[in-house]
Amino acid sequence: MKRKEKIEIERPKIRRSWDRNPATRVHEPTKVYNRKKEKTVVFKPEDESGLHQPAGGESDSVAMEKRYRYCPYCATPLEEKFSDDRHRWACPDCDFVWYNNPVPACGGVILKEGKVLLVKRKYEPRKGGWTLPAGFMENDESPEDCTKRELEEETGLKVEVKDIFGVYEAGDDPRTKVVLILHNVEVVGGELKPGDDASDIGFFSHQKLPANIAFKAHRRALSKLFGRPV
Repeated sequence: MKRKEKIEIERPKIRRSWDRNPATRVHEPTKVYNRKKEKTVVFKPEDESGLHQPAGGESDSVAMEKRYRYCPYCATPLEEKFSDDRHRWACPDCDFVWYNNPVPACGGVILKEGKVLLVKRKYEPRKGGWTLPAGFMENDESPEDCTKRELEEETGLKVEVKDIFGVYEAGDDPRTKVVLILHNVEVVGGELKPGDDASDIGFFSHQKLPANIAFKAHRRALSKLFGRPV
């Protein structure tokens, strides 16, 4: 019996894609889950006694929105409670209390021929504003160590801390409430150049101070330094 010849049929090449066969394609879910959104914790300005002010009250502190909604230890939703003469957010299960304490920051005052060294902020908040070189203190630092590190990072200068210039409450920083500790320092090395979060640097007399000093605490410190309002 004679074998039939196999007929070759040219078929168009099919371009493979990520589209699946309709029978195996994943469909969009039809069930809708309506989860209740947790309310964002909002802390309003406080007066000197620490109690919340009524609407319209004036304070150096700004209203800061914190997104702590759950206990960091057991994840239970926080509840507001009145403790130690003020309202706080606390965990009803493990008794954790969020105290929302101020954060320490440290910096230095460097003078040269009657002029003070300032740095220009590279990032928000207050990008483009001028301040004394300073920054937040790390958990393993002393205030003196923080001042040395921040001065070297922002100005390129190595310094020795002499004594305290002043301590200032900084309530207009939108990130957190700050306690600014400023030291008198002496330059012992390094090269003057802007670094870290500073985009520019320079020495300024009282008459030539930039108009846009970033924070009130630095403005108060400069007023004390020059003996005139800034």
